[in-house]
Amino acid sequence: MRNRIFPCTFILILTLLVSLFQSCKKDDSGLTIWTGTATYSDFQSAFDMSIDNGYYVRMEFTNDQFAEISNYLTNEGRHSWDEATLKKWLISIGFGETEAARESSWFVLINHGGLAVRSGNLIYYVLK
Repeated sequence: MRNRIFPCTFILILTLLVSLFQSCKKDDSGLTIWTGTATYSDFQSAFDMSIDNGYYVRMEFTNDQFAEISNYLTNEGRHSWDEATLKKWLISIGFGETEAARESSWFVLINHGGLAVRSGNLIYYVLK
C-alpha cells in the first residue's frame, strides 16, 4: 500500500511545482504599447519640444507623468507586442535596421516612455 501512495504523492507535488513555475514565468511578448500619429503642432503643444524633420526623440516618463498621459489613451492604437514586432514597426516608419534594433531594445528596458518621429507635419509615436 505504501508503494502506491508515494508515486501518487510525488506526481501531485511535481504537478503543483510545475504549475507554480508557469504562473511565475514572465511573458516577454506582452509589452503594452500605443502607436499613433499626431500633427507636429499638436506634438509641440503637448510636449513643449521641437523635432527637426526626419529626426526622432526619445522620452522617458516617471510613473506620475505616465499616469497623466494614460488618462488620454484609449484602446485605439493599443497593442501587445514583443520586441521583434516593435522593431518591425519602427522599420516600417523609416528607421534603419540598426536604429530599430537599438531603440526597440531600449524600449523593452524602460518602465514608461516613448519615441516620436517627425515626417513633415506628421509625428509617428509609440508609447509604453
